[in-house]
Amino acid sequence: MKLWRISGLASGYSLVELVILVAVIAIIASVSFPLYLSYTRAQETDGAARTVLVELNQARQIAITRGTSHSVESQTNPNNRIRYCSGTTNPCPSGNVVTGAGTDGSGWHKLENGSRIVQAPAITFNSLGAASTSGTLRVQNSSQTGCLDVVVSPSGRIRITAPASCP
Repeated sequence: MKLWRISGLASGYSLVELVILVAVIAIIASVSFPLYLSYTRAQETDGAARTVLVELNQARQIAITRGTSHSVESQTNPNNRIRYCSGTTNPCPSGNVVTGAGTDGSGWHKLENGSRIVQAPAITFNSLGAASTSGTLRVQNSSQTGCLDVVVSPSGRIRITAPASCP
């Protein structure tokens, strides 16, 4: 068995090649990092709006299923939480609060990731699923750079919209 050895060939990278590679990586990172931050903030806002939408839809569904009115109560910053109860009284009386998965003992569901509820009218759904009191809840991301509205129409339809401007 012979071992062949090739001599005279240089291997590895030169210093210039490594500096160019590091410069290219730095340029790509400097362009993509702000885009990534913008994306994560938008996802944070969207997640908060969807959480509020789910809570409103659950309250509406329970009102239809049980054949009684259900009210949704929200608390703005610093609490940033939402809950619903049977009846039309707001704030919710302690005996009528609906508890379940994701709520604390008082029925509150807290928004995650530092998102905020900045506008929170009381919403009431009747036994047919229509909103006796309709309104717009506004959620905002933790950096206060974006917000979305969760709009409840009198018919009970709930949708997420982008407002013209955020506070």
